[in-house]
Amino acid sequence: MWKFLETIERQGKWILAVLFLYLLVTSINQSRQKSDFLDYYHASERWGTGENLYRFDVAFELQSKIKTAEDLFRPENLSLLLTLQNETATYIYPPLFSFLLIPITYLSEQNAALIFELFSWISLLGILYLLFQIKDINGKTKQYTYLILIATLFFNFRFIESHIQNNQVGIILILLVLASLLIKNHFFGGILLALAVSIKITPLVFLFAFLYEKKYTRILWFFVGLILWNALPLLYNWDYTMQMSKEWITQILGNALNNPLLRSWKNNQSLSSTLAKYFVSGADFINQPTYGLPFTNLSLSVLKIIQLVFVLIYGIPLLMLWRNPNQKWAIVSLLFLISALFSGISWIHSYIICLVPIYFILNKIIETKKDTKSYLILFLFLSLPIFSHRTFVGQKVESFLSMFSILFYSTSLLYFYIVRFALHENKNWD
Repeated sequence: MWKFLETIERQGKWILAVLFLYLLVTSINQSRQKSDFLDYYHASERWGTGENLYRFDVAFELQSKIKTAEDLFRPENLSLLLTLQNETATYIYPPLFSFLLIPITYLSEQNAALIFELFSWISLLGILYLLFQIKDINGKTKQYTYLILIATLFFNFRFIESHIQNNQVGIILILLVLASLLIKNHFFGGILLALAVSIKITPLVFLFAFLYEKKYTRILWFFVGLILWNALPLLYNWDYTMQMSKEWITQILGNALNNPLLRSWKNNQSLSSTLAKYFVSGADFINQPTYGLPFTNLSLSVLKIIQLVFVLIYGIPLLMLWRNPNQKWAIVSLLFLISALFSGISWIHSYIICLVPIYFILNKIIETKKDTKSYLILFLFLSLPIFSHRTFVGQKVESFLSMFSILFYSTSLLYFYIVRFALHENKNWD
């Protein structure tokens, strides 16, 4: 086995080249298909037409009218379903992101999608390059450089594939976050994280990484960056930006992401969605009856208490690490995982954030020369997302595992593996 791994390491640069060439071809082919990018594209077009970016009124009206599968086929609900299908309530990011994409709307949908796919592909290259620069992670594992990079791509392949298929923004956000953490200049570090947060709110958790390192100047520039980035659309169209910002704050930040009923569908793998599928009738009215869900019905107030318990279960170990020195990248890895686990909406492609935690733990477990049992346990945790794909288990089993949120559990296992490793192996780290 070790000779086989040594062969992979020796041929590593060529294997990586083939993998990235495959991803490039896949990205180009996928740009011709319909994807989530169209949500961004059409939202950006609305800056010119003055239409509402979000239009959540249709989604909430539909949710109030459809309680069973039979309601789905009632003639009076047909117009709502058609409206929902055509990009209604599908753009959920702050106004800035759609504003920044306005120039790309001068291209056709297909050409714009291709540009965005290529930018994501370049960003993935950038992520691996930045990871390779982190001496605190890979300073002692130079002899396994290619092997670890290839393994990182392998264990994340399902997420990368889903990300390409959906032409999503996650890879770009990871690049912005990593750059904000690694760049030495406090101004640029704060500005880059501010941009990531202004595109999607979840990278806000990485402000704690600045706090851990006591980089208070960088935190100051982060808040300045929030003002500067969000001033751009205000200068372009003050009234429209204010209106859409209010819509985002009330309908998404203040309602949708705190309401487990919204988009708690089969492929949503977040904690709130998992609880909703398990304990709220109608959360996924199409799939719940098939799988005998919900187990029982709980009120939203009870669900919020359960969520708070989970926050404590996941948060206390993070605070324990916070007290120890030299734990920056363990903490950063956990923050990446938390950003998906506790997000209101975490599709399969959202778990692309596992790139950094997996790269981190692979380096550390090799560096400390763990026993074979530890390698096997980690391999099992990391393989669950791959081997729960329909390629290995078939469509029916994959749907079953998705409905019961297999990615929430596999990512949680990785989370606590990193916690345990960091708490017990700190003496081996520089």
